Amino acid sequence: MRDAYVKGPSFAALRPAKPPTDPSDFPVYPDLVDRLVEDARQPDPDGVVPHVMATCSAYAYAGFQHQSDPETLSMIMARLGLEENDCRVFEQRVDAMYIASAAYLIQDKDRRVAILVYRGTQPEDIISILTDADVRPEMLTVELEGRRHEVHAGFYRNVRATRHLVVRALEGALRGESVIPDEAGARGGGLEALYITGHSLGGAMAALMAVTLVHEPRYRHITDKLRGVYTFGQPMVGGPDLARACAEAPGPNGTHILRDRLIRYIFDRDVVPALPPRPVGPYAPFGREFHYRRRHGLTDALLTSAADTAVEALTLPTDALRTVSTGGWGDLAVRATEGARRSVRPLLRCRDEGWREVTEPDLHYPQMDSLAGLAVVAPLAFFATRLALTRTIPFKYSFDDHGPGHYVNALAPPGVLSEFGDVL
Repeated sequence: MRDAYVKGPSFAALRPAKPPTDPSDFPVYPDLVDRLVEDARQPDPDGVVPHVMATCSAYAYAGFQHQSDPETLSMIMARLGLEENDCRVFEQRVDAMYIASAAYLIQDKDRRVAILVYRGTQPEDIISILTDADVRPEMLTVELEGRRHEVHAGFYRNVRATRHLVVRALEGALRGESVIPDEAGARGGGLEALYITGHSLGGAMAALMAVTLVHEPRYRHITDKLRGVYTFGQPMVGGPDLARACAEAPGPNGTHILRDRLIRYIFDRDVVPALPPRPVGPYAPFGREFHYRRRHGLTDALLTSAADTAVEALTLPTDALRTVSTGGWGDLAVRATEGARRSVRPLLRCRDEGWREVTEPDLHYPQMDSLAGLAVVAPLAFFATRLALTRTIPFKYSFDDHGPGHYVNALAPPGVLSEFGDVL
């Protein structure tokens, strides 16, 4: 286990050659702590919290040779508005068990706010990639509606690798203590607001940690401070029964955190939110879904609609055979109706651009129907975007759209030039 921590820089240290009266927008959000503490509706209408969480999730990837880099994340969070923050990372790696877990805790200098961010899949790290592929179900050790539920084994194993240390640090934060163990004593009234976030694998870990906190009675004192859970490009973590239980079971004080305050962002044709694919078993999302669509031409929309129709036609016979053996004719009818609506949707929204909340459950970003989308379509789309000649081909899924930079840029509020704050 690696346990590292740093003290974040001051605003003055980040601008050594600029006077305090310089007109550039620095820090990016001068009132960031107050915004995070405010128990407003999530996501906030100004878009500040989603942008901060997306940026935090993106820079959680910083590191060298598979080791985390808390200095970089702490510096970026200071530029966003958390001056002299305390940043601590718990990192556990067991290659043979496909564990590559890194959990950061960022705390403002007055110890009112804490952000728990999980690092996602490292592109060059085969162990974290195998973690994503470890789809064998494993029993979740909390009960929802009196039942235990199965979840993605790789994701949950990585959450458990650091969970006890994260909880211990959060309990200290509730008492006003620093997440950095070298700093003794308490300050202020203790933790007022907690956020959990992550991109890709990190988003899946954030969602599972939220499920654990919300439904474990022994963590209720922590959950009372949980303002929101923000995930970006998050794969699905469990089956339809788990998703249904998360939506229906209340959290503390009658709130429905996993239904109303767990917010999933999906950028255009990002392949990862459609995973794991259906051949490995049924998975379903939970929480609120926001989908970003680039503006597409009519030809693109027609080709996308035709491709979706073809996929539905190819998978429907398999569903029908399964229905014959199980007798779930009603489910088959729903499946066919949903498929038809998804096939028509690209035509109806070809001119749309920007973020839109998906409020109809049957129109959520669907689970990938076959392994071909993962093995063939998404890689082709990734390479196609590199060439001007093939850049406009309307692939259904794309690895390129999964990049954390897309989420940071698309969620930046109007007038925010970058996460660095300074103007050249």
